[in-house]
Amino acid sequence: MHVYARSIRNQIYGGVMTRQDDKMQKVRSARVKIYKMKDFFRLTETGRIDVNRSKEIVRQLAVAAAFHVDHNILLDLRETAIKEESMWDILEVALEIARYRSAFKGKLANLLPGDEKRLSTARQLKALMDIEGFQYEIFTSFEEAVEWLSDITVLPQP
Repeated sequence: MHVYARSIRNQIYGGVMTRQDDKMQKVRSARVKIYKMKDFFRLTETGRIDVNRSKEIVRQLAVAAAFHVDHNILLDLRETAIKEESMWDILEVALEIARYRSAFKGKLANLLPGDEKRLSTARQLKALMDIEGFQYEIFTSFEEAVEWLSDITVLPQP
């Protein structure tokens, strides 16, 4: 989007910035987005986790989700470590999530460290979650996770 504006003085009228001068110049402006933050709750885990702890986290999330039906979930696992997971371990966690399907109606954002091994394991879980119809995404950036959990309106360009 380009905004034509005049240089020298900046004035703001009703939230719209104009520049006054005799010379017109092309000014590049950013796309404007409006974020409507949806309610979400965040569970942050630290330390070493295994399949049993993962299943326990799923149960904790299910209880919280049952009390906050219209909320999304942000699961922050950036400060955790896991052992090498087998496909069977991943399937066990996916089955535990599926057991509590009725509690997980909103979006579930999984925030992970940028370690490729962890992301590979998470992608396997995501594939299972997608097959089961869950709204599940993997992130390494808190901001991107919150953006995905939000309703965003992009303002039309003039």
